[in-house]
This record gives sequence, structure tokens and C-alpha cells, in this order.
Amino acid sequence: MKKKLKKLLKKKFVLPPPEKVFNKKAVLLFMVILALFYDILILDYTRSLSIVKPEIKTKITTPLEKNINVLLAGYPMEKMAPYISTKEKRTAAFLIGIAKKESNWGKYSPKLNGKDCFNYWGYRGQSENMTPSGYTCFSSPREAVNVVGKRISALINDSELSTPEEMIVWKCGWNCTGHSDESVSKWIADVGIYYNKVYQ
Repeated sequence: MKKKLKKLLKKKFVLPPPEKVFNKKAVLLFMVILALFYDILILDYTRSLSIVKPEIKTKITTPLEKNINVLLAGYPMEKMAPYISTKEKRTAAFLIGIAKKESNWGKYSPKLNGKDCFNYWGYRGQSENMTPSGYTCFSSPREAVNVVGKRISALINDSELSTPEEMIVWKCGWNCTGHSDESVSKWIADVGIYYNKVYQ
């Protein structure tokens, strides 16, 4: 038994060359497939890192805002539409109706040093920025809508002026003696047309 073991240990074991064990083409094909597999995995992983799905915020447009956008399209006052549409409907209707009559929605409005005052209603409230003729100059469309809208809301709620006929105080104050009946009637009619288009 010991002799046999010694003989086995003395024998040299030579491993056969790989090409005899494996088919070269099969090994090469396997390596190519393996490399492609890892390439695809890495590519998918990098894509998943780089693609960030943007949040889609859907802005809900109210019927009031849609109506105002249609009316003001193409006029300087168009930029005020988002702010006007946040106001109470009657206030928004007067903002639209009065501005149409007083400035044709911003086409004919006061300027200060050549710059738009964003005063499309003939508003004459006290301010640091006033035109020589006494009109208020606003720094932005938002400020204009907020200040004038607040005044109109006060007339609606505090003085209970809810129709174009009653809102004639915007044109001539609390007494229209200095204005002709024709100009008063025309103001009421013109404001009423666009007031009614908004306050339906």
C-alpha cells in the first residue's frame, strides 16, 4: 500500500491546455455575451440616475379667468388678467368695465417720464408717484389691480354700489352736476356692456 502511494506521489500531473478542455469559439462567445449583459445593466442604471421626472403642476383655470383672458387678449391690460381674476366677481367686472371706458384697456393711459403708470381706470388716489394731471402711478400691474380693486370693493360693500348706474360716482363723484346727461348716460352704457360680459 505504501509503495503504491509513493509511486502515485512521484508521478507528475500535467494539466491539459485550456484549448483542449474548452472550445475557443464557445468561450469567446460567452465572454462577449457577458460583456454585453454588464454594459446593458450599467447603461440602465445610469439612465435611471439621470432621468428625473419633472413634477407636472396643472393650473386650474376658472371660468372667470378664462373669460377675462379672452376679453383682454392683445390689450396692454392683458398682463393684469391673473390678478383681476382673483378678485370677487363683481369687483372684477367693474375693473374690466371701467378700464375699457377710461383707457380702452390700457391703450390710452397716463404716463410718467415716458413710463406706463398701469393706471387704466383714471384713478386719482394719493400716492408718492403722481402725474402732473393728478393720476396715480403704480409700480406694477399687481399693485394697480390691488389698489384700484380695493377701492372698488369698498364702494360695492360699504356704499352698496352694485350696478354701473350706481358706480357713476367713479366718473363724477357723488354729484354729477358738472357733467352732461349725455356723457353720464354714455359712461353707464359703455361700462355696463363689459361689466355684464364678466358679471354674467
